[in-house]
Amino acid sequence: MKSRVARLAACLVLASTPVVARPLEAPPPVREAFDIVVPKPPAPVVVEGRAQLVYELHLTNFSQEPLEPRRLQVLDAATGRVLGDFAGPALAARLASVPAGGKDAVTAPGRRAIVFVELDLPPGEVPHRLGHRIDYATGEATFVVAGPDIAVDATATVVLGPPLAGGPWAAVHAAEWPRGHRRVTYAVGGRTRIPGRFAVDFVRVDEQGRITRGDKDRPADALGYGADVLAVADAKVVAVRDGMAESASIAGNPKHAIGDAAGTFVALGLPGGRTAFYEHLKPGSVRVKAGDRVRRGQVLGALGFSGDTTGPHLHFHVADGDTPLGGEGVPFALDRFTLLGRYLDVGGLGARRWDAPPPGLDPHRAAEWLGANTVVDFAP
Repeated sequence: MKSRVARLAACLVLASTPVVARPLEAPPPVREAFDIVVPKPPAPVVVEGRAQLVYELHLTNFSQEPLEPRRLQVLDAATGRVLGDFAGPALAARLASVPAGGKDAVTAPGRRAIVFVELDLPPGEVPHRLGHRIDYATGEATFVVAGPDIAVDATATVVLGPPLAGGPWAAVHAAEWPRGHRRVTYAVGGRTRIPGRFAVDFVRVDEQGRITRGDKDRPADALGYGADVLAVADAKVVAVRDGMAESASIAGNPKHAIGDAAGTFVALGLPGGRTAFYEHLKPGSVRVKAGDRVRRGQVLGALGFSGDTTGPHLHFHVADGDTPLGGEGVPFALDRFTLLGRYLDVGGLGARRWDAPPPGLDPHRAAEWLGANTVVDFAP
């Protein structure tokens, strides 16, 4: 009985004790900053045993003052785990202003910047959704804005046969090149797109790394000139353009209108609304016409030097549209190839043999995209 009375007395004392209200923390002031858009959510593709996510964030300044992106963190949206953290020079190297020019790190009112993101992850650790956090500065003050929470595209990567036979072939591309295919944006047909997001330029080399057998300025002397270009799948030909004239010299190749940059080309319709593009073909070499059905390995035409190009090569990419500039570039994989090595400095292409592949990496690759500036062979 005494225990019950004591507990009751304690409750009465607590009830009579005055409660001191704590002041509420003021919410942060509302600010205008960036409109942040991811035009094309990433779909993972395997490169040398690791999953790669490739995409862009478009940052448009809707405020009345210049904004300077300082840091980008890419997160697993479900767990908050940081997948990528870019700041300082690492972020500046991924930023490009639209239109080009000026200091890329600062976005003036009304201007847009693009952040080019590439993430390498173990294949089993690709999240279902990505979150983003952007730190930015205006004047002396710094702020944080949450970027979009986006779903990783679960569409299966299309696996294709080789577009060329034999080798060695240098697979020329690199995400960091300011004017490489990965970073060339086109606003055509009312939308901004990157058709060449996963484009590869195939250049034939010999065992010493040379790319020509004679006059370096003569297209026909290039080792790959005239090589058969092959269908990568059983498919329907959806577009052909043939007969575009080639320059007699590499140095004399003129600038072409944007619609003619692909030169002579063939486009094949693939499953899922995707299209494979073969560009810069030799004029007069195309063996198919729109509407034809082709079989994997069938000869479509010959490698050439038509359109905007700095030398004979095959430009190959896959996109979700049926014109060279009318679709977003999407990942693809080749079912088999032998990795011979890579050019750690692509400036050595044509002047020396390539560098050895990483130690311990199996040279026989399957169902992968081609790493930057690798040298490969498509022989069985």
